[in-house]
Amino acid sequence: MAIHLLPFKGKKTITYTLSASDIENMKEKFAKLLLGDDTSGGARGVCVALALSNGIINLSATVFGELWKLEPLCEDKKIRWRKEMDWLLSPTTYMVELVPTKQSGADGCTFEVIMTPKARSDVHVNLPALQKLDMMLIEVMDSMIDTEFWYEESGSRADGRGKITGPRKSKKWWLPSPRVPEQGLSQFQRKRLVFQAKLVHQILKAAKSINEQVLSHMPIPAAVMDALPKSGRASLGEDLYQAITTDYIPVEEIFVSLSLKTEHSVLETINRLEGAVFAWNQRILEERSKRSPGRHSWSFMKDSSSEVDKMSACIERVDALVQLLKSRYPNLPPTFIDVLKVQYNVDVGHAIVEAYARVLVGVAFSILSRVAEILLEDDLIKKPNTPMTTLKFDLSSDVYLAGITETPPGHIRRSLMDQISMVDGRYDAVVGKKKEVKQLRW
Repeated sequence: MAIHLLPFKGKKTITYTLSASDIENMKEKFAKLLLGDDTSGGARGVCVALALSNGIINLSATVFGELWKLEPLCEDKKIRWRKEMDWLLSPTTYMVELVPTKQSGADGCTFEVIMTPKARSDVHVNLPALQKLDMMLIEVMDSMIDTEFWYEESGSRADGRGKITGPRKSKKWWLPSPRVPEQGLSQFQRKRLVFQAKLVHQILKAAKSINEQVLSHMPIPAAVMDALPKSGRASLGEDLYQAITTDYIPVEEIFVSLSLKTEHSVLETINRLEGAVFAWNQRILEERSKRSPGRHSWSFMKDSSSEVDKMSACIERVDALVQLLKSRYPNLPPTFIDVLKVQYNVDVGHAIVEAYARVLVGVAFSILSRVAEILLEDDLIKKPNTPMTTLKFDLSSDVYLAGITETPPGHIRRSLMDQISMVDGRYDAVVGKKKEVKQLRW
């Protein structure tokens, strides 16, 4: 029987034991991972990297769910999260990279000949940071005790109607609704909530930064080349292309002119922008490969260099616009290219870190959304005559948590899967074999 200790700052150490049933459960999970989630042992299983990524996502969904209430996690869920995450992260303990070491010869010369194993730097830098962020999120949820707010069940799916006991109707009447005292929250409670929200916001940005860093190191699969337009103009459309290529129009003005009202429209816009960047990068690589002073005249080289410079400038403007969109809508589903990167990724280290960071971003955003709901409820009581459209909860200039029209996630997922199916079909034609589409679990 193994005992594992998990230290928490300022709190009693959480201890869990590994019983015989836990060992058998762990064996079963790792067997399924090695089989690629195909228990028949056939050829329909996904690669180990994707299986581990899906395992982390599924565990997070089981433990945290949708987080419709700001309350501490029960001990059973915390222990399960720590224990099973330890299992899923265990492969990183054995990840090493070979680096050359210097050796002195008999004549006093130093040369590099011996390759020695060293802990893989990217994993062993990002993973402890994510574990720290994970612990901080759990601590924030654990601090939600003795609060002035509470939750009421508004109704049930069976009767199809909800009680209107608060100052506003809830569109999702079957979900618990936050309630505050008749006089509203005290100044101390409100300041405490805002402080915790800002802390969680910093956690969200840190986890998102790690996620984006890992995704940037994942190679884009060759299948994307056939699925995306061949030019930046075709990907962006005429209006957005003209705005991007016009230097004197600030990126902020382009952002405002887009008039994006739903998360789905934001995601589609980012997909178009990333498609244009991909097309321009391909063009730049082609132009640079053609450069040869022995074959081409100086005028050709000058024109080619000017074209490359223009495309590089456009890429910088598009990257700035994408970052602005992602900061404005921090909980967007993954983009088309990111989905493909994860699906075709075979690097287990990248898969684990990316999935871990992604689930922490989701949990952090859920906490921020619950805090926003409570503060909005408080504002509606303290300012009953203020229109709801003016009651917005902004943690800082780069995050916005209210006023977003929700798009059914199924519509976004179906749109992505349609594109992925098209890519898979073309990819199969290239490799010359039929392969079943693997569905990602986002």
